[in-house]
Amino acid sequence: MKTKTEILEITKNQLALDYNCQLSDFKKNENTIVENKLLKGRRIYDSDGCFFKVVCFGGRAIISTSPEMITWCQDKLTKYDAAWLFEYPALRPIDKKLQEFGHEIADCHHYYLPKPDVGEIKPITDVKWYEYEDILQFEDDDRFTEAFVFDKNSPDMLAVAAVEGNKIMGMAGASSDSETLWQIGIDVLPEYRGRGIGTNLVGLLKDEILKRGKIPFYGTVESHIYSQNIAVNAGFFPAWAELHSKAMK
Repeated sequence: MKTKTEILEITKNQLALDYNCQLSDFKKNENTIVENKLLKGRRIYDSDGCFFKVVCFGGRAIISTSPEMITWCQDKLTKYDAAWLFEYPALRPIDKKLQEFGHEIADCHHYYLPKPDVGEIKPITDVKWYEYEDILQFEDDDRFTEAFVFDKNSPDMLAVAAVEGNKIMGMAGASSDSETLWQIGIDVLPEYRGRGIGTNLVGLLKDEILKRGKIPFYGTVESHIYSQNIAVNAGFFPAWAELHSKAMK
């Protein structure tokens, strides 16, 4: 089992690829502004190559943006306290500046990593496991849009379902977002919510991913308290936050 230090170092290595920065940038006393370059090994999402994106990790921000925004970011954001960078008073002028170039803030998520000192999770229901090929049967199943992404850049590798006879009550799935990091998503059908099934499935999947030598991570948004509680109760801790832009329509 990897230590917390090892988990954090693996994650920082991945974020350095994602944001075109150096590992040493996570230890600087100020934020880092770099050009958004698409490096091999980065996590690839629909926002890939966006005009502006930020990761806040360890009290520092890495801002990866297009050349047109670099000077403004250096002037306005280099010294800005990363702990407060995603609050609205900070985001408002960023969004206003982005709009000058035809872009706007699109999304803000925060992410969780596994605690290494949590005991192994035991199933509270009957469960069924699915590998990559088995997952394909759910591609058109709109019950599990959070558990699976069906994206060639982030293939769905592993899933676990809570079952009652032949009926699926909930499903947690993991996508290979990079060589080292697998992201977990969860869906519990409405009639089975409130029983701890989501937390249990996420915890089971977390443990199995770690056994396979990968680092599981979990993402959600500030207002989704239910989802945050699943992460914490399943044995994760909050680790970093990300923001990206999109072109205005």
